[in-house]
Amino acid sequence: MSVAEETSLLGHLDAPILVGDPEGCVVYANQSFRDHFCGHDEDPVGDPLAMVFEGGAREAVLMATAEVLQRGQAARLKVREGGNAYTGLCSPIEAEDDRVGVVMVMLEEQSNDEHLTGLAEEIGEPIAEALQSMHQLSEKLTGTLLDDQQRLLENALRQMETAQKWLRELSVALRGGKAQQGRLDVANLVLRVSERVAQDVPSNIDLEVLMPPNLPRASGSTVVFERVLSQLLRQRIYESKTGQPITILVRAIGSDQAKGVLVSVVDVPDGARRGRTGHPPEALKHAISQMGGEVICVEDAKLGRVTSMRLSVATA
Repeated sequence: MSVAEETSLLGHLDAPILVGDPEGCVVYANQSFRDHFCGHDEDPVGDPLAMVFEGGAREAVLMATAEVLQRGQAARLKVREGGNAYTGLCSPIEAEDDRVGVVMVMLEEQSNDEHLTGLAEEIGEPIAEALQSMHQLSEKLTGTLLDDQQRLLENALRQMETAQKWLRELSVALRGGKAQQGRLDVANLVLRVSERVAQDVPSNIDLEVLMPPNLPRASGSTVVFERVLSQLLRQRIYESKTGQPITILVRAIGSDQAKGVLVSVVDVPDGARRGRTGHPPEALKHAISQMGGEVICVEDAKLGRVTSMRLSVATA
């Protein structure tokens, strides 16, 4: 199989992938690699493979690349990038003139605590939605239930609120009480999430993105932010009024030097479908808070609703 045929398939994979020529220079990087390892609008094609990574990983990449290019043998390496750990799998690939190139697949490592933290947040989301539905049901049934039925409903609400509380405590304990610190390429994440969500939304919903170029990197977890932004968009799309657009606004906060990145979702809710309070899911507010940010929701009966997520700018 040729390099061109290989790369056409690699573009559909979620794992970050690089392809190098026999001289050890990048000839292809899939979108996932660009999202995880490259800055906004950076193009690694033509650069030496090792120079695409941060300083501490370059020696490991050079050694693995030499193993593949000089001996034609597969190699493994460990690197850290943007606060995340990766295992790289490097394999020979057919190149021109019967020479050997290299294909490098980066697999993100996940500690057991990170897995449990993600699991707690995944459990927390349906609990939060169920709790919201139970509150709505309680309001609609006020005055119509027998005493025993009312006590059962109130007990169910208390137990769900308790479960929600302890899931939050569990997430904080697993993180050692600290926010997740990574480097988010907010622009790429917003574009990736909006494009994916847009494929699933009704045709009568206009989803648009407005943001300036050269946004700074933000502090937080790529996986968590991508998930909560997707959840918020899907909720807002479900609640939106027919024919009204949903807009994602992204901008840096600060005058001379950016101090934060603000991601806002603007929509006009339909009164018949909006949530009890109109506020974003508790799981979203909790996740952004754990990354050192905050969520603010402002609603006007005529102008619509703005849900803003403020993230801190990542330190160098």
